[in-house]
Amino acid sequence: MATDNVCGVPMGGEPGEAPTLMIGTIFYDGHDIVEDQSKGAFDKNKAKALIELQAHWSQITGLPCCLDVVASTEEAMENYLEFVVGEFDGPVMVDGSDAKVKMAGMRYLASKKLSDRVIYNSVSMETTDLELETIQECGVKVVIALVMNSLDFSAEGKMKLVTGENGPVAKAKKYGVEKILIDPGVIDLPSIGTVKEVMEKVRPLGYLTGSGVHNALSNWKGLKTKIGKDFKPAAKAVVNALSTAWNGDFVLYGPISDAPIVFPAVAMVDAILAQSRLEKGEAPDISHPLFKIA
Repeated sequence: MATDNVCGVPMGGEPGEAPTLMIGTIFYDGHDIVEDQSKGAFDKNKAKALIELQAHWSQITGLPCCLDVVASTEEAMENYLEFVVGEFDGPVMVDGSDAKVKMAGMRYLASKKLSDRVIYNSVSMETTDLELETIQECGVKVVIALVMNSLDFSAEGKMKLVTGENGPVAKAKKYGVEKILIDPGVIDLPSIGTVKEVMEKVRPLGYLTGSGVHNALSNWKGLKTKIGKDFKPAAKAVVNALSTAWNGDFVLYGPISDAPIVFPAVAMVDAILAQSRLEKGEAPDISHPLFKIA
């Protein structure tokens, strides 16, 4: 699989070639920097500090980063995006509680001639034609395809959505999407094993892949009651690094404040995979985590 350019970021290639794209979420439901979820009012100083925190760890580790902007209203989405694009020049993931909110986000960025920085999160079996038409009209070329099959949670069931004529991947292609990032979807801890199987199956098909494996932790009741709350940071580091160890191309690692925990863990795995390539005479770029964290 050759490397690809996604919103200005090299992704894909052979294991250990391109560093993992790290995607931190900001303005999510319950985020303490948000003052009015409906209007999109927030503490700008705290938001800026979090964006700088992720950028800091990106620079230290050599892992590229993206902001996952979540909103619950159209007004909030526009307010968040106006701030974000002034503070951050990398890929921006448009995310939200419903399609109208996300479509408003795409339209706003398109009006600012920034569609080339958009990753749309996400296209699924529930995505409407109007949503897809807006993706096309706004010139958005990169989407995440969430392959969650409510009738079949197995790897085989998810793969049917990747390859099927009526699946989200096929739908996205019909509307001009050029780059599709496959997210197998996580519902609990055991489902991370299914993610591994799907990732192994989609890479030979030429798709970039990754997941928000951190979602499993919120559903893992035994983490706190049986193991203890002190283990949670380690659990976050482990589950996110697993995606990279399985040759994933991106990690939706959760709250942006977790950057200091997750970036070093993922960078270590990327460095290990790159060293394996180096043993074969294939040296990564000098900006790779292999050379940044040594």
